[in-house]
Amino acid sequence: MNWLIFLFAIELGFAPTYGSLNITEGVPDFMLTEQVGYVQMDAEVEMFDFLFVGGSMKTYIQGTSDITSYHPFELDSLFNAGLRFGDMELGWRHLCLHPVRPLEIVYNSNTSTDASYDEYYIRMEIKR
Repeated sequence: MNWLIFLFAIELGFAPTYGSLNITEGVPDFMLTEQVGYVQMDAEVEMFDFLFVGGSMKTYIQGTSDITSYHPFELDSLFNAGLRFGDMELGWRHLCLHPVRPLEIVYNSNTSTDASYDEYYIRMEIKR
């Protein structure tokens, strides 16, 4: 029995396209962003083989067509906690998505990707 386990992971990835739906004054506008990369960092603490608390942060980054510069444009944060019993997990997640360029959001409100939600779940996983 382990009474305390730490987990840390880093992930680098690429999404060929990133779509978002923006609604300004009731007018929907679909925006498609290309050449999107991301960096994600995860951390978790597991205690007494059944209790866990963790989270992750993912930052989306847009590059230029000549790949000479880039800028982050969204940060997704996840917090989760719960209980694990063998192959079953009971948990809670809070996910929030926030734009990284807040001044642009103030002056051009249709570029916002600000959102958040909670999930309560039961997960069954088979590891053999």
